[in-house]
Amino acid sequence: MSTTSTIELTGVSKTYGPVHALRDVSLEVRPGEVLGLIGENGAGKSTLIGVLSGTVRPDAGTMQVHGQAAPLGDPRALSSLGISVVVQEQALVESLRVYENIYLGRESAVGGRGPGRRRRLRAAARKLLEDLHITGVDADAVVVELSYPQRQLIEIAKAFSRTRTGSAAPVILLDEPTSALSETEVEILFSLVERWKDRVSFIFVSHILQDVLKISTRLLVLRDGRAIETLPNVGVSPEHLHELMVGSERSADYYREDEQGGASAEEPVVELRGASVTGEFEDVDLVIRPGEIVGVAGVIGSGKSTLAAAVAGAERLHTGELLLDGRPRTRWNVAKAVQEGVLYVPPERAHDSLFTTTSIRSNISIGFLDLLQTPWNRLIRLREERTRSTALAKRLQIKAPSLSTPIGELSGGNQQKAVFARWQGRRCRVLVLNDPTRGIDVGTREEIYGLIREMAADGIGVLLCAESLEEVIGMSDRIIVMKDGRVTAELSSPTAAKPTEVDVIKHMM
Repeated sequence: MSTTSTIELTGVSKTYGPVHALRDVSLEVRPGEVLGLIGENGAGKSTLIGVLSGTVRPDAGTMQVHGQAAPLGDPRALSSLGISVVVQEQALVESLRVYENIYLGRESAVGGRGPGRRRRLRAAARKLLEDLHITGVDADAVVVELSYPQRQLIEIAKAFSRTRTGSAAPVILLDEPTSALSETEVEILFSLVERWKDRVSFIFVSHILQDVLKISTRLLVLRDGRAIETLPNVGVSPEHLHELMVGSERSADYYREDEQGGASAEEPVVELRGASVTGEFEDVDLVIRPGEIVGVAGVIGSGKSTLAAAVAGAERLHTGELLLDGRPRTRWNVAKAVQEGVLYVPPERAHDSLFTTTSIRSNISIGFLDLLQTPWNRLIRLREERTRSTALAKRLQIKAPSLSTPIGELSGGNQQKAVFARWQGRRCRVLVLNDPTRGIDVGTREEIYGLIREMAADGIGVLLCAESLEEVIGMSDRIIVMKDGRVTAELSSPTAAKPTEVDVIKHMM
């Protein structure tokens, strides 16, 4: 094996106004290894990935690829050196087909020229998907018709495809690649990484510490823009990594329920009766009471995510009914739900929650602008809007140079805090959470879990749909288990008698 580093960064620093995103960071990626990059949201991981891919030009530092100087801040040049990235917030063109996305910008290099190019590109994409064991995705499918996990697999295939075009492929940057994948899909990805390590080096970024420990050969820990420690992945525990990341020990159960918690005996706020969405779920009964956290468990494709969206008005019921305070509601939609205090945090922040190019303040206040209109002329009271947005950002401890910063420049955790802050500005009776901690570090999760607990203690009902079974069990008072669009079990989950993962999984399979 070559002793020359695949990639080497030295003394990299980057500031955004008064914020030091990176402070004298150095790293080395060696041939045939997987470097696990971990840190809290705001630690500098996204900025470092941006430097490596060329989308961020650092203020200081140097970069070498295969021992040769590489141009910083030049995405095209670094891509030509074989550096590929699978980003957390997907970058596919939704109107194009799968094969067109995989080879976008490289059509001639892969498919040649002439009238047969599309056929050759389609054939190459099918062969690639087959080799990568990505099933259930047609190379001819239009990306907008695919689910989020399927699109994530296409992002991964796109990165792996660059190793086949004849150019050197020194490293693939995997930025939160497993956040939306099922356990089976995660295993497929990990087997790919293991199989390709002899020809590609990897940088693996994830907030799921068990995934980092499972796949990485070395670990780099970032905190507050600094490289805290680089260590071999030998005998390292998640607890030790958490301590390095945040500077304190991790609590044994950081989403524990207070002893006073438990299911409410009050009448339901929201209820579904015989509810169905064609192709997603059918004949579902669901009750959410004040102060109760109801978890929904199931594998990807079980219908749980669509169920959460239907309660929030983001999906229309085809049959059955939704009741609010015991009264049926017809033509239920997001606007009506918001007016009634049924508020929604969807799973895809960048796609469904945020206006990424607008300010943090605007992304917070949009949740309650209708409450700030002057009755006689319907103009917004801007001073009050600024005051309330600032107070909410401070309450949720959003880290940013100022609230005028475009929200797209924040870490995923701070973006999610802004989404929660948006709904803190108006009356909330039921909070619908669809995978609320996806792509968020453990420290920020603790804060979000605490906020959810506070809201439930104040009498707000919570519907929690999450990919993490541990999270659903730990947070919920009651758990609805779904399989193939049907409810297969309803389990009590009180503080003193939590079901085990096995208790839940046996109803999911």
